[in-house]
Amino acid sequence: MTVSRRIAGQLAAVGVITMVISGTAMASPAGGGAWTETSTGHASVSTVAQLGASKTWAAGTEVVENPEDGSIRFVPTVYERDLARGGAWKQTALRGADAWDSRINDMTTAADGSAFFVGDQRPDGGGVLVGRYVAGSWQLTEDTGLPSGTVNATLESVSSVSGRDAWAVGQGYTEDTFTQIPVVQHWDGRRWRSVQIPGSANWGLHQVKELAPNDVWVVGVDNETGQSVAVHWDGHRWTRTPTPAFPDSAVLMDVVARTPTDVWAVGWSRDTEKQRPAGLALHWDGTSWTQVPLPAGTFMLQAATLRPNGGLAVVGGKDDAVVGLTWTPAEGWRSLGLPEGDPKFPLGVSSVASSGTHLTVGGWHYRSSGDGGSVSNGAIFTR
Repeated sequence: MTVSRRIAGQLAAVGVITMVISGTAMASPAGGGAWTETSTGHASVSTVAQLGASKTWAAGTEVVENPEDGSIRFVPTVYERDLARGGAWKQTALRGADAWDSRINDMTTAADGSAFFVGDQRPDGGGVLVGRYVAGSWQLTEDTGLPSGTVNATLESVSSVSGRDAWAVGQGYTEDTFTQIPVVQHWDGRRWRSVQIPGSANWGLHQVKELAPNDVWVVGVDNETGQSVAVHWDGHRWTRTPTPAFPDSAVLMDVVARTPTDVWAVGWSRDTEKQRPAGLALHWDGTSWTQVPLPAGTFMLQAATLRPNGGLAVVGGKDDAVVGLTWTPAEGWRSLGLPEGDPKFPLGVSSVASSGTHLTVGGWHYRSSGDGGSVSNGAIFTR
């Protein structure tokens, strides 16, 4: 059972500060103590989210193999840690989860205590899995607002400012020609509606961040040019903002923002087709995107989270190593010291969340093979 792993990067945010964006970046070890690992068995962890100061969620997919024919199906899975109730990780019951053949790809929380997660379209061409946190429990619902004729749709990211206002992005395929198309969905508190971003026909959309109903960022890649995409919604229109171009390609995979003038985007770039993708970090100051140097050797950033005092943390990596960095205005980049684990079971990470000085990272250990890697066990790291 082979599970493909996202290769990407994400956006982070920093306070209103002066940043040094030239010269050589270095990453010295960061403090914070040792990491504690919690195994999630056959469930790989693709997203982590923080609700308030004490409650953390980790969500992903249990891969279930049919012993008779070797086929697999995905069962959405959520774990919860509540510091006010002992602080142990416990699997959360998701009523109706067994009826879905879907992953959980991303999760978001809002200040009003609401939360959403998103997944994949039903194999029969129905709606896309959406989880809504209502009155203290998760409800599995369907986004049935996809464009007519969309099949094999996946929502990769979701962001909300309340239980009545959320955005989700991803991609699907046309039923007749099986051409890939971007998918943008908006939740108005009653139902999901499909939204079209002008000029986005050939884009791959990987992440959305909503700061306010009139302040929404979507990032990804322009598949026609191979260059990164960052587009902004101001409540009236979508505007593509220029991002640095690279000789071969660049991709943005996530976006986080502290204020409208303090937005970060991270991902990867290449100067040649055969180059190992290098980590990419961009900062938006309200007017333009600026590339921020990363420590030498940083590659394939996949996720980011805001930290106190204008800081952020990013994680990512590839088969042979993980990447974990934290950044502050005063100290620049420092290593998070993520564990590498047993070389026979390398670690992959794809998500990170912050609460004060505490961090949670989600991922998995896998058995490396020529066609990707098969999951050994999912993992949640906390410190």
